[in-house]
Amino acid sequence: MSTSQLFYLEITSDMANLERVADFVADVAKKSNLTEKQSDHVQMAVDEAVTNVMEHAYAGRTDGRIRIKVRTDAREFFVEIRDNGAPFDAKKVKKPNIQSPLSTRSVGGLGVFFMRKLMDKVEFTRDAAGNITRMTKKLK
Repeated sequence: MSTSQLFYLEITSDMANLERVADFVADVAKKSNLTEKQSDHVQMAVDEAVTNVMEHAYAGRTDGRIRIKVRTDAREFFVEIRDNGAPFDAKKVKKPNIQSPLSTRSVGGLGVFFMRKLMDKVEFTRDAAGNITRMTKKLK
């Protein structure tokens, strides 16, 4: 049985904190012996998820709380992001048409798509405390 490790970071929804998030995830990925590719994927997915919380759940407010928990073991890298912002319903996110020319696409709308491509499992839920984004990257 492998031992799991837990790591936590709490920030406000100020975009200036994205660098702290990137450093935190990179540090945990290094401690967890992720490959460079795995680390890049996790960092990009977490950056996208946290940016979405800042832009959409908190609508640009800089005082919202974002709590990030990472659990790692030999088999997986699990990230949970919690916020108390506006409810997010993943079912309302339209699947992007990535075949259409860039010139005809609107800006944005690819975040959830990229998160799902980069991670093995992505789920969005909500409880009484707020939104929860859970992402898993299998390591073996």
